Amino acid sequence: MPKSQIQTPACTDFAHTLIERLRRHHGVARHSDEDLTPSELDELFAKFDAGKGIDCFAQDASVSSGTVPSRHVPARQVLIAIRLAASLKSPSVIDAAQTCGALTVIRDIDLADLATLKDVLRICYAQDQWQVIAPDVAEGALIKNAQARFHTALSDSFDMIQPVLALQADGISLPKHLIAMVSPTLPTFPMARISGDILTIFLQSGHLSHHITDPNALRAALPSDEILSDLNTVTACATLRATNLQDALAQLSAVTKRDAQSSGPHLEDMSGDSPALSAARRIVDDLRLWKDGKASWDEISRSILFDGPPGTGKTYLASAIGNSAGLSVVNASFGAWQSAGHLGDMLREMRGSFAEARRKAPCVLIIDEIDAVGSRSDDDSHGSGYRLQVINAFLAELDAISRDEGVILVGTTNRADKIDPAVLRAGRMDLKVAVPLPDTESLLAILRQNLRDEVSETDLQALARGSVGKSAAEIDAAIRAARSDARHSDSMLSLAMLQDHLNIDASAENQNLLWRIAVHEAGHAIIAAALNLGPVTSLRVSPDGGQVTCQFKPNESLLSDFEAQIAYSLAGRAAERLVLGDISAGAGGSETSDLALATKAAIQIETTLGLGEGGALWHAKPNEALRATTRLRARLRHRLDHAEQRATTLLTEYRDQLEALARELLHQRSMRAAEIEPWLRDVTPMTAKPQPSTQITAPHQLQREPPRLG
Repeated sequence: MPKSQIQTPACTDFAHTLIERLRRHHGVARHSDEDLTPSELDELFAKFDAGKGIDCFAQDASVSSGTVPSRHVPARQVLIAIRLAASLKSPSVIDAAQTCGALTVIRDIDLADLATLKDVLRICYAQDQWQVIAPDVAEGALIKNAQARFHTALSDSFDMIQPVLALQADGISLPKHLIAMVSPTLPTFPMARISGDILTIFLQSGHLSHHITDPNALRAALPSDEILSDLNTVTACATLRATNLQDALAQLSAVTKRDAQSSGPHLEDMSGDSPALSAARRIVDDLRLWKDGKASWDEISRSILFDGPPGTGKTYLASAIGNSAGLSVVNASFGAWQSAGHLGDMLREMRGSFAEARRKAPCVLIIDEIDAVGSRSDDDSHGSGYRLQVINAFLAELDAISRDEGVILVGTTNRADKIDPAVLRAGRMDLKVAVPLPDTESLLAILRQNLRDEVSETDLQALARGSVGKSAAEIDAAIRAARSDARHSDSMLSLAMLQDHLNIDASAENQNLLWRIAVHEAGHAIIAAALNLGPVTSLRVSPDGGQVTCQFKPNESLLSDFEAQIAYSLAGRAAERLVLGDISAGAGGSETSDLALATKAAIQIETTLGLGEGGALWHAKPNEALRATTRLRARLRHRLDHAEQRATTLLTEYRDQLEALARELLHQRSMRAAEIEPWLRDVTPMTAKPQPSTQITAPHQLQREPPRLG
């Protein structure tokens, strides 16, 4: 930091006041086993030279009177006192907090610092001036019922008009009636993280003070605040425990070096323009504008959910956001929270992760396995009480963190459809982005990045085509395994080694299966174009199955709109019958398969939407009505058969385009929107009314997972 930019922190005088009270306390013997009050200490020490330095690690030599025993001043107390001053900014805050009826909260307190903070408050301020309420901690952890006891103590304190200071440690939440008061009526102060300013005051107040000739130079020599914010109190005190300033700074540099030279992923090293990568880059660009003061926090997207199959690099991408923005990353997951124990333990760990993110702000908070939060609309009544409490607690933390600046929330999931809608609403999750398995182009970029100096471009392209259907994690694991083979065989990395670990054997591929999958996926694309449902944005085939992604246009939820959706779902099955003469089981299987989506839509038409032959009837349990009513099953069968025949008629008209697209897809293995569009130009869209944004029968993007066809 340039010298001209360094100014004396506003809290400096306040910090020195607290430090002086600590020094006086530790330099005075007890009187009848009772500590002197701050006012008595002030009166007594008016007789002595206060001195300029505090030896945080040895005896205090600034008090020379033989009648007053010298005692050391604990380094942790000094550092916590400075952080307290940085949190509250001014002694006037203390004055206000000690007025009749006042309620003040200091939050985001590390559990390891709670006891020291209570000691500093007890030493520096008369305890009869306010009631200090803090959670109960044993062996560095909250006791089993700490949350309930904290809430009870706060509630009981309201019976009296005495001022209250609440210490909200990590893993502890405020009662709901107080959360509503946090802004703007309830004074709430986050505990300041360690920073360059705080360490400068700490060093100036300690045994190394006489080594400091230029405070500005000292401040400039310290690591950045983003790096220092990751230090805890004990680490900082131990690191600066040295006989001279040079050694102290060298130790501090060594401790923080790992953070400064993070070797994690960066967006700058990633190629491509996928929606997920583009969204990540946009967030980083906005963060840089915010840090430079060119955009306000309210003007940028502050949360994003990455949704996709396992191994697609969702967490990797989330970490890259933090690294590229130059922010620390806090990693959390529902799995880690739940492994802590029963409900109370789980909620404690959850609140602790959010509190850690607030302390380290600006930072990126990554929450993996976010679908484990569940949904209140889940039909499974087993554990519904547990699930409800988890969801409510999670929503409260999302709301709380959205009120503060500096925390970007990134969630990852394999099943966004399992997440409670309240979690996904804007403000809690601003952006929702799909992270599909990489296509040929993305795979080629990954392989080039790792192998460009060892494998020819032609071989890389062949590897990319043969790897379609595999995740980025699988590619990375295969490359590492192939390199291990090369080391152990004392030879160069070869194409055969890579093919072996990627399970690529062109001679063993079932070409008939791949052709069937290509025809199936091309059938969906042709019908999407013919019925004017929306652009097809991607196609993929691999020995494990196929995938088609269609971005549906908004519609009016007319019967014709749902019938078009059903025809689209059955188009792959119809294409197989038309081109190959028979059908496979690839359209069926799971609840997300073609047949499942088509059947669900048909059931809704007849039982819940009032668009079927039964008229304006609504069934609370459509599936039970289907099982109990023979007539209804017959109507559904007729509707599905009619939709498949409709798809067959259209595909017959565009059979040349269908087979040409299937051949190209088989060759490329994956195709993007720009590559698909030329093959659909000759398909004339039917005149249709525009469709609704609320899709009842299918999600906006249909993802079909192997081994079924799409």
